[in-house]
Amino acid sequence: MPQTPMAPSALIGAAEKLAPLLREKAREAELARRPLDEVIDAVRESGLFSLMIPKCYGGHEADLDTFFEVALTLSRADASMGWLIGFYIEHGFWFCGYPESFQKELYADANYILAPGALNVAGGKATKVDGGYRLDGLWQWGTGIVHADWVMAGAMVQDGDAPAMPQFFALPASDVEAADDTWHVSGMCGTGSWDFRIDDVFVPEIRAVSMLELMNATGEAARLHEAPLYKTPLMPVLGFAAGLPLVGAAQMALDEYRSQTKAKLESAPVPAGGMDRNQGKPSVAARAALDIEAAELLFRGVLADVMEQRNEATMETRSAWLTRMAHAVFMCRDAVQDIASVTGANGSRLDNPIQRALRDISAGSNHAIFDREMRYADYGRLLLGQPMQGMMA
Repeated sequence: MPQTPMAPSALIGAAEKLAPLLREKAREAELARRPLDEVIDAVRESGLFSLMIPKCYGGHEADLDTFFEVALTLSRADASMGWLIGFYIEHGFWFCGYPESFQKELYADANYILAPGALNVAGGKATKVDGGYRLDGLWQWGTGIVHADWVMAGAMVQDGDAPAMPQFFALPASDVEAADDTWHVSGMCGTGSWDFRIDDVFVPEIRAVSMLELMNATGEAARLHEAPLYKTPLMPVLGFAAGLPLVGAAQMALDEYRSQTKAKLESAPVPAGGMDRNQGKPSVAARAALDIEAAELLFRGVLADVMEQRNEATMETRSAWLTRMAHAVFMCRDAVQDIASVTGANGSRLDNPIQRALRDISAGSNHAIFDREMRYADYGRLLLGQPMQGMMA
């Protein structure tokens, strides 16, 4: 496990070296419905889990542009592992918002922590008690629970007659019960995003953080750590973690279509005067390729804006960022559906990477952050000078 900071180029290079293993193991992980130990061990060895960890804790303190390239590189190999590894990395960024004493506890003997992070405050309830909170509930979508060291879970806190407020709690994995047979899904199977239960566990005060401070980058992360990364609002970072795997899946599907189609043409060329069974398919593939290229450019445009504005961006600007990401995600989903429609009968085989890309992108696009109708409605209101209604930005 590297203890000295790696340069951005070295981190991107580490992702490129991992990609063949992820590609080779993608179908096996999908069938297992969980991440493979072999793959997680290889990522540990690569140093990528420390990408966003501050240098003072032995991390690399790399910025969003490096995260972007790493996540996209891994996702072109396997969207499920790109999703899982990206979430593990950015959850390290979330930990930087907790009280300093807890951060020092976390990183006393390690330069990364593997943890799922469930923002869904409806999953459980938290009650204020002396010295901390009692936390109880069941949370879905526990991406990272299989190899977790710690767990983060959101809940509303009721403290007397005061209005309930959202908090984010950290618990050691030993205090959490993972439900290991709940991940029966059509796509993103390899993430192993099992449900997890917390049964009336005491959480000390230093392991709780205001969710609003975390989302707005106005708390401990910005105060304690000088790098611009730690002044970045949480939701755009989450948007990259959830969106780039879907862009990567679409790019992989296009590459697979090209190689599979070329192989067909080489093995059975169209005879002179014969009927070309592929007539019309090139135009479908071309439109899909252009849409996928445009989607990546949309994400890169948002990346530049986020890195320029950070937590100085207005809520309206942040909402527009997430709308652009959502639009790009659905462009990719539609493009992959088009690619699959011209792949031929072999495209229906479950072990065909194009079929897996279609399943993964269909499942991943359902993430709450990409709620298309809500995003478009708010963006339309902004265009017309009306106030937003959704506040998930």
